[in-house]
Amino acid sequence: MRKAEVCFWLDCALFLTGVGLALSGFVRWSISPGSGWGYGGGRWSHPEFIFPCVTWLNIHKFLSIVFICLVVLHIALHWDWVAAMFRSVLRK
Repeated sequence: MRKAEVCFWLDCALFLTGVGLALSGFVRWSISPGSGWGYGGGRWSHPEFIFPCVTWLNIHKFLSIVFICLVVLHIALHWDWVAAMFRSVLRK
């Protein structure tokens, strides 16, 4: 596979992981106690939206680890460009 194809699929994975992080973060924020989104506490200490709150936390943690690994891989694949840009900026 060419480097351009690898970068394309890596960018797609980064985008999907970022969307997943945003969604899981929003769900965790909106169902957390005291968030002001209709949950006022009471008998249930952990509301649920599709999954329990703990599962959303685990999904968010997993996606964050995957996202960081993909970003490191992305930087490694573009290291020549990053180094050239640093040299260019430092020369000015």
